[in-house]
Amino acid sequence: MRVNGNGGPVRPKQGELETPKSTGSKESSQPQARGAASRQSSPVGTNDGFESAPKLARGSAGGTAQARGTKDVPAEVRTGQMDYYRQRQEDFVRRNPGQKPPDYYLGYGNKYAEKFASLGPKDLSPEGLKWRDRTLKALQDAMETKRMEDPAAFAQLERDPEAFRQFAYDTHADAYVKSGLFELPAQDLVKIASTPEFRDLLNKDGVKQIADVLGRLKPEDVARIGEESFKQLGQALDDFRKNFKLPKLPLPPLLPLPSLRLP
Repeated sequence: MRVNGNGGPVRPKQGELETPKSTGSKESSQPQARGAASRQSSPVGTNDGFESAPKLARGSAGGTAQARGTKDVPAEVRTGQMDYYRQRQEDFVRRNPGQKPPDYYLGYGNKYAEKFASLGPKDLSPEGLKWRDRTLKALQDAMETKRMEDPAAFAQLERDPEAFRQFAYDTHADAYVKSGLFELPAQDLVKIASTPEFRDLLNKDGVKQIADVLGRLKPEDVARIGEESFKQLGQALDDFRKNFKLPKLPLPPLLPLPSLRLP
């Protein structure tokens, strides 16, 4: 408070009164609005289905179910690998501790990946070896496609070994034929057909697989198989003729013939 010369209070002139700024004024609200807009426009992290889901607040509904569902998402495994089926089994065990994984992974997929990998040029023609490698990848691609289409459904299918085996067997014929099975010579076909064990073929799924493959065989395929077989046979005979040499055997010395006298 100001005082005049007489000791009395001095009244402020008009316009000198100070009015407190309102908390709702434009100046005070504008920074807050900018902050809100900034928060709204900030990018929100997305979840691609294979990363960990964001944690929910404690006590929020659905937290346990969401965490469980995220852990059960099957991982992606690169195809065209010898240990693809082993990796798929390890992924199942990681997500389902204490549960039995599908017997197809090691009992069929991994077993025959190793069996066919052991075949070499003495067993299959060059085209047969290429077919083997194409088929291995095609079978694995079919399984990965099934996983990508619906990861949750794939995880559930894995828990039913019989249904999973049937699904896997149903992909075989398509992979075999599209990889060029009927373009191979008969010698390759015989070796390919005799590689699996009878117990894996003479069951419900195995018989269905054989019928599916044979059902795709066309008359022109039979002619092509025969033509390729004759080509291979002719090449083998030609190589044999070029490389085959008769051994030199020592001959005994010729004995003089006895003279014959007429009576």
